[in-house]
Amino acid sequence: MDRKENWLRAIRNDRPSWLPEPWEPFWGAGGPLPFFFFDPLSRSFRPFPTPKDTPFRDAWGVTWLLLEGSPGAVPLVTDENKVIRDIARWEDDVRFPTLDGIDWTEADATLAAIDRSETLVMPMVTGGIFETSHNLMGFEDCLAAMLLEPEAMGRLYAALADWKIRMIEQVMDHLRPEVVHYHDDWGGKDRLFMAPEVWRTLLRPHHQRIVDAVKRRGALFMHHADCVCAPIAGDMADMGIDIWQGVIPQNDIPAIQRRIGTRMALMGGIDAQVIDRPDADEETIRAEVRRCIDAYVPHGAFLPCIPNIAAIFPHVERIYRDEIRVYGAKKR
Repeated sequence: MDRKENWLRAIRNDRPSWLPEPWEPFWGAGGPLPFFFFDPLSRSFRPFPTPKDTPFRDAWGVTWLLLEGSPGAVPLVTDENKVIRDIARWEDDVRFPTLDGIDWTEADATLAAIDRSETLVMPMVTGGIFETSHNLMGFEDCLAAMLLEPEAMGRLYAALADWKIRMIEQVMDHLRPEVVHYHDDWGGKDRLFMAPEVWRTLLRPHHQRIVDAVKRRGALFMHHADCVCAPIAGDMADMGIDIWQGVIPQNDIPAIQRRIGTRMALMGGIDAQVIDRPDADEETIRAEVRRCIDAYVPHGAFLPCIPNIAAIFPHVERIYRDEIRVYGAKKR
């Protein structure tokens, strides 16, 4: 059994031959994470390479800042620079980035050289419709508008989903991925950002359309949310999301597994707050991996993973993946 088949079997709870590392069969091109495909369309939305220590604007007009030594850029939204100033009239402010004129020649040639019988291709689609909405107006304004201006927010989410579907379809036309890795964080480390019913009313219908667009093309939908989503985990499974990647242990993972069974695979469970530190020692890292495997893998359709995709510190990444190989071999 090759790495591709074994990973797919693990996700489907179909008798894998070994417990795979989270990104074992994936191949990508460009960007800091070698297992994702950073396609030229996604790159076109912000300066590449990303400037450091200097605010910059993306194609939406959102201001960002990447500090030297930080793992990623963050939106720097103020009253002076926010894109949406009045949610009731957001149509006057939002300009959707162009999806035309992208040169796919190099990406197409790169993909043609890949042996796809043994590897999986997965583009990283960042900036889900919720994340985009709070980038455009600021986090507090966004959450307030969801409660006070639901009709306007509904129009915005519908339009963002329409645009996102067109973007994803173009990516899939060229990359023909087996998996789409889609980002939208709906919560923090202890709770959802909004009441579950607000999520179900405003976000779920439009996110469902995005999930459906991916699955119509025959790809698996992997939703990245390294946060608490436990109150809506059943909804996510019902929507046909194949994999929730980013499941932090604060979600009470065994309770989720009892509730949804193996209808949606889970990737995560490693407590990054414990091990992803510059001073983390090897035994602490390996002990946390063993705890994760023992607690969650026996329930099926679960892959141990650093929830935020990869460890910040290289020695943590190396050791935690090695322990999955070593200890995971004893637990398959």
